[in-house]
Amino acid sequence: MLTACAVAPPSWQRGNDSFRPVQLGVTTQADLLRLYGPPDDRTYLQLRDLTVWSYRYKESGVWDSMMHIMMDRQGVVRETMSGPDLEKEERGFFR
Repeated sequence: MLTACAVAPPSWQRGNDSFRPVQLGVTTQADLLRLYGPPDDRTYLQLRDLTVWSYRYKESGVWDSMMHIMMDRQGVVRETMSGPDLEKEERGFFR
């Protein structure tokens, strides 16, 4: 017997509301993997001792953006921050 498992949506299907389930102090790394799959980027902020998982999404369905989710050593979400996806931004005059 086959059972279906939830599959994380691809980044181009993620929007502003996609990250609504993330709750500071509650959501864990395991929850993030279940909800969104592996992150598009991983970083460690040594001075703050936080692991950052970043996910691509479309801000307002238009702008290529990244949601950065910061977790403590126990893997619990402590902060979130969104910004432009620098990998997809067009090169400007001065860059």
